[in-house]
Amino acid sequence: MFLEITDAKYIDSYKIWVRFNNGDCRIFDFATIVDKYPVFEPLKDIELLKSFYITDTLEWQDGEIDIAPEYLYEHGVVSYPNKETEFGSVAEDDIHYETGKD
Repeated sequence: MFLEITDAKYIDSYKIWVRFNNGDCRIFDFATIVDKYPVFEPLKDIELLKSFYITDTLEWQDGEIDIAPEYLYEHGVVSYPNKETEFGSVAEDDIHYETGKD
């Protein structure tokens, strides 16, 4: 199965919550890449960051900027839906980290 984004919501600062077609959710902090990769530098503008749209990934500016779902999945923080928000855990002290350990 190819990994695709099915839903996404802007949270705050540079964070966007993302749901994938496998049902998993991640919170990705774009602050980690806006200075690292020139293609993402325009996303320093929070208003532009908020203006994403979903194809099978996140895109901005008519597709001039996009990011692979696999990157968001691998580098995002695992988020589990809860009753407090419609899109899952978002508060720093409420984020559940997946450690791979039992």
